[in-house]
Amino acid sequence: MTFLRAPLRFLVSPIIIAALDLLILFPMVLSVFDVAKGILAHVAWEEPVNIVSTVATIMIGWGVALESREVIRKVSGHHGRADEERQSLIDGQCNSFGVAQLVLGLFAEISVAMISLPDRIINVSGYEGELLGVSIVLISIGALIQARHIVLLLTGR
Repeated sequence: MTFLRAPLRFLVSPIIIAALDLLILFPMVLSVFDVAKGILAHVAWEEPVNIVSTVATIMIGWGVALESREVIRKVSGHHGRADEERQSLIDGQCNSFGVAQLVLGLFAEISVAMISLPDRIINVSGYEGELLGVSIVLISIGALIQARHIVLLLTGR
């Protein structure tokens, strides 16, 4: 595990986490606008469902990664250092913001998964726009939370 210490220390850095937050924020915001435009234009549902599903999966994965910051620090030997109080605060923030991304991503995915089910399982014909709307609202909330996390990480609060 020694060979992983330097890369893991790099990955748990608040600046790197904020940069990754920002990198993930872009497709979240772009997908909200793209899917909303598709809903209003009554486009075929396949592409918007695919977009929302992909972004929701990214949110879920990133949420799990954020939640795991403290564990990653412990495993990589970066726990118990001089700035442990500050690092613990960041761990707590990452855990909270990670749970938010995870839950919002899961519910966004559940909404669009219902569209993909055959009508004999659950008939949502005629409600695809509403289900996609729920998903983009959840992704929008996730994007706002992501932006807040970036600000907190960069300001050291």
